[in-house]
Amino acid sequence: MKYKIILPLIALLVYFTPSFSDEIDCTQFKKLSAKYIECNAAKLKEKTNEKVKSGKEKFEKSGITDKIKKIKESKTLSDLIKD
Repeated sequence: MKYKIILPLIALLVYFTPSFSDEIDCTQFKKLSAKYIECNAAKLKEKTNEKVKSGKEKFEKSGITDKIKKIKESKTLSDLIKD
């Protein structure tokens, strides 16, 4: 009885999960073709965007942005030192 319920649920779970291999495969093109270059450029752009996003998140979490805003808002050196 339990197997009749569990097995279809597992099958549905496996069937409807998204594939995790979203990386673009450029091996289907010849190495000196324009499509191969476009494919590699798209992969590079995608990876770069991911790294930039993670870098921005780390920068915002570090607290440096508050210090930079404080420096920009201070008109004189004495204003900066007071706080």
